[in-house]
Amino acid sequence: MVAGCVVDSPRVGTLDIASLELPCLVPGAGLEPARPLGQWILNPPRLPFRHPGWKRTQPIPAHGGGGEVHAEPRATDVTLPASHSAAHEGLAAWRNLGDASDLRLVAAEVLLVGLELRSPVRTAIGVHRERPIVLVRLECLSPNGESVIGWGESAALADTTYDAEDADSVQAQLSELLIPSLVAHAASSGGQLPGIKKLDVIKALGTGVLWHDAGTSVHLGAGPLAWAALEMAVGDAHLRALGMGLAELLGVGGEWVAPGAVVGTQPAAEELMHAVDSLADLGFCRVKVKIGPGSDIEPLDVLRQWAAQRVANRPGEPLPAFQVDGNGAYAPSAVGHLASFDRFDLLCVEQPFAPWDLESSARLASIIRTPICLDEGIGSLDDVVTAVEAGACSVVCVKPARLGGIGPALEVIAWCESQGVEWWMGGMFESGFARAATTALSALSSRPRPGDLAPAANYLVEDLAGEALATRKSEGGTFEVQVHQGDGVGPMPDGAIIDRTIQSQVRVPVVR
Repeated sequence: MVAGCVVDSPRVGTLDIASLELPCLVPGAGLEPARPLGQWILNPPRLPFRHPGWKRTQPIPAHGGGGEVHAEPRATDVTLPASHSAAHEGLAAWRNLGDASDLRLVAAEVLLVGLELRSPVRTAIGVHRERPIVLVRLECLSPNGESVIGWGESAALADTTYDAEDADSVQAQLSELLIPSLVAHAASSGGQLPGIKKLDVIKALGTGVLWHDAGTSVHLGAGPLAWAALEMAVGDAHLRALGMGLAELLGVGGEWVAPGAVVGTQPAAEELMHAVDSLADLGFCRVKVKIGPGSDIEPLDVLRQWAAQRVANRPGEPLPAFQVDGNGAYAPSAVGHLASFDRFDLLCVEQPFAPWDLESSARLASIIRTPICLDEGIGSLDDVVTAVEAGACSVVCVKPARLGGIGPALEVIAWCESQGVEWWMGGMFESGFARAATTALSALSSRPRPGDLAPAANYLVEDLAGEALATRKSEGGTFEVQVHQGDGVGPMPDGAIIDRTIQSQVRVPVVR
């Protein structure tokens, strides 16, 4: 039988999948609550989603009009070279996770919670005061009848400042497309929860919708931020059933990593100096500062002054290294201006130009000593290879959510390790649960660069994770975080905190 669908959100309509075989590739599917076709024609979906397995062959115009985007469904074009590195072995272990599992899926739901940020996060293109988090909860039964819960988390924000997906659209994609597809797949396999490899079948189902607007055509489907949450939940369930943690699976159990911290755009020099001073006191070895046109040279001069004062007042103490992040805010004409940043001895300049503007990044990289790092421009392994071969970057920011999950992130990490390309783990203000996953992935680096891995308690008033990762200061005074030592992807989300912060809940019916 099929259990009835219970929807506790005005954003999501009633689901009827009693006769579901395949997700319906129609306007609204996987993008937002389904709407009548007439409404879709009058007010088409506003966001172009790119499925993790689809290739963008031309840039999406910034404001619509002109150009065309073709998506070609296929696996990545890049073949990873044979290697016995930790990253390659970790990738193989993740791909094989759940192959021999007998977990049976019995319930599935999508939750939206709202977590207050300790302070507003300002960037060159937006301000964030609350962290909405979309969670996937999969309830399974082991062969001996024990309940196993798998959790997944989406990195989508409240709006589309950084990505084409926001929290509302991710919740709709998961509840209307991806989880029903997972349920249908499980039903065809006697209720069995698929392993990671078998998720490729579900991934293929989440594509095929075409959107036209002002001369732009884009193939639509489930976006990477939604897909990453589903993949994480399935992997988490299998890990907990095995009594194993992600770090152990990847071969980095017990490792410690040195995280970096992030400082948003500050309204005054005094506030910037105070923020950096506090992070240095905590022992962070790297601080990333957000910059933008008209707000870059001055804060960098302030940081240089702060460093000189710190050395004079507290000789012998280590100083954090700095890098800057433009979030794609600079125009191509700023190449010469950005080249002047060499005098600040930065670790790297992150995403100075628009994600699709590899030409400007390559021009800058050719005349600047400071490494160029790409972030928003990296949505797949193909993107990484293209950017590196074009000379547009020599450092890669790896964000599992933007790549479509832990598996695609491991592919990028394995390729970078095999090619000697430096990489570091980016953050998206995750809860402590998902941050445990990025911390474990960061431990795979053979040439560690501090990632955006500060504990969630640094920026969230209340974290979802039931327990925080262990921390310490090294002998040299550097703040370090230990990978998650328990079962699953990360510490189990706290049910009481979810109950206090929940904003909506969608239960997807499961065949029993």
